[in-house]
Amino acid sequence: MNYYDILLPIPKSYILTYKTESALEIGMRVNVPLGKKIVTGVIYNISQKEEFEYEVREICEIIDDKPFFNKKDLKFLETVSNYYGYSLGAVLSGIISRKILNTKIIDYENSISNLSKLANLNNEQQIIYNEISQQKDFQCFLIHGVAGSGKTEVYIELIKNCILQGKQAIFIVPEISLTPQLVKRVSDRLGIVVETYHSKLTPQKREKVVSGFKKGKIPVIIGARSSLFIPSNDLGIIIVDEEHENSFKQEEVPCYNLRDAAIFKAKIYNIPVVLGSATPSLESYYNAITGKYKYFKIDRRFHNDSSPDIKIIDLKTEDKISGILSLQLYDAIKKRILNGEQTILFLNRKGYSSQLICQSCGETLFCKNCAVTMTYYKSDETARCHYCGEKIKYLKCKCGSHDFLDFGIGTEKAYLILEKLFPGEVIKIDADTVSSQKKISEILTDFEKNKFKILLGTQLIAKGLNFPNVTLVGILNIDNIFSLPDFRNNERAYQLLTQVAGRAGRFKKKGEVIIQTYNPDMPVFTFLTSNGFYTYELQMRKTFSYPPYYRIVRFIFSHFKEQTVKEVAKKIESILKNSHLNIKILPAVPAPVYKIKNRYRFHIVIKSENYTEINKSINLLKVEFEKLKLTTLGFKIDVDPYFFL
Repeated sequence: MNYYDILLPIPKSYILTYKTESALEIGMRVNVPLGKKIVTGVIYNISQKEEFEYEVREICEIIDDKPFFNKKDLKFLETVSNYYGYSLGAVLSGIISRKILNTKIIDYENSISNLSKLANLNNEQQIIYNEISQQKDFQCFLIHGVAGSGKTEVYIELIKNCILQGKQAIFIVPEISLTPQLVKRVSDRLGIVVETYHSKLTPQKREKVVSGFKKGKIPVIIGARSSLFIPSNDLGIIIVDEEHENSFKQEEVPCYNLRDAAIFKAKIYNIPVVLGSATPSLESYYNAITGKYKYFKIDRRFHNDSSPDIKIIDLKTEDKISGILSLQLYDAIKKRILNGEQTILFLNRKGYSSQLICQSCGETLFCKNCAVTMTYYKSDETARCHYCGEKIKYLKCKCGSHDFLDFGIGTEKAYLILEKLFPGEVIKIDADTVSSQKKISEILTDFEKNKFKILLGTQLIAKGLNFPNVTLVGILNIDNIFSLPDFRNNERAYQLLTQVAGRAGRFKKKGEVIIQTYNPDMPVFTFLTSNGFYTYELQMRKTFSYPPYYRIVRFIFSHFKEQTVKEVAKKIESILKNSHLNIKILPAVPAPVYKIKNRYRFHIVIKSENYTEINKSINLLKVEFEKLKLTTLGFKIDVDPYFFL
């Protein structure tokens, strides 16, 4: 009889021993009994024990005839587990989705034909390509190229070089739903059918992609976060485009950052990893200028040397049309329409309005489950909570009134206003109205074909869109970013503004960007037309002990009883203060969003220049948390947090 330690997608009892007559290898998948259920696990180790404290149960089914995960894959999971402070079981269940773990290996026909010839790169691109393509072992490269500078051309050539060497490539993008343009472009340039991997694929399509990549039949995948965790025996390069994107940070357990996880994996596989962005994160930029990453800068656009003109409009002194458009922006849009050109308008808010206020008593309508205001949607006359999904059809205040005033403008309201001003010229894209890849593709195709002159959207439109006829970008509202309790506010605003602005004038026609704001004196606006943002922001971060100079971890506690979670948070704070660790402790306080899904929330933030001290604090708190034995108490560890709500 053979005994094996099986890694299970269970946060607590994540490694259990099972037996079988068969001789198995580490990395193979098996089905095993757990209580009354059958779960899929991975052989993690060959057990050397001869005696057990419990009855060892038998493996039900052997799924693979050879390892599905190789030893490097398992080492990668261990690294993520150790860094982010979660068990291997939590990592397996929270990162290696069941869609990958339970994949049936099926036949996949090789789709590779003759690769197209090398493109005509310009001098800057060629220098970058030459250096990265010659790198045979681990090295992290950062390509800091302005929007439209041709970073994607370099990526494609690096992927092509990787395939010619018989290796595979993973190309990760932040918003897979907006990649039809990119997938077609890469497929055409490589001369092969490029596969994608993301959560909206059918089960059959997912099995096809995972099987093909595992077998080495698929040479490249363009995908979302989950694509990084598809097993491969011949991985040659990892590319992370828009590496600064907040969407790469997973908020659910385990709270990992895709960008950093990609670097972990590249180091374990001993291959190069390429990060690219027009607006790198402060952490990546700092790592580059201090020599940890190899840094490349591209200052010129590929098709159009000139950057768009940027105009800041103070809404406090400007007349507005329907409360949304300044006269200057209205005139600029009208001019583009008359010239047959197109406009992209950005609004950082979904829905019709962001606040509903009772006309009788003045109370704001809040979600009954969460400490946040309800967002009103005129299309179906409902108020919705963006945290718990609560939807109210018949609005009623505590005072009994049904009469509400709506304040704040979302994309739904903006669309109705714009449609009246520019009939038949406006199309809208946001996460609420676009539910499928097909719908997104249809909207973008219609806009690309010039069927509409105005594209209105939220942050989705800031990522990777490439329309030759767009010469104007208008920022309708950016001010809500500055009100968030987050040290990254300036960075986020700068990145978002720069990325959205980069959609204008990408080809031969000159571009213009008009930004409407009630806070024109914010420093970030100055840096849109100069190169001083990173120097300024790094100095601010150093002064106030924030990343990249300090590491941060956020501990979030939640419970249905307010007093319980408060007492636990204060007790943990006391333990940390008496731990003699070299850390800075911010007191236990209510989280900015104090209640979500009827659970009250407190958080503690700690800082340290040394990650070892951060790791010690995590291990200490995990031990103390277990001692509490409060199964209903929520406890989340967020290493390198990106959000503080």
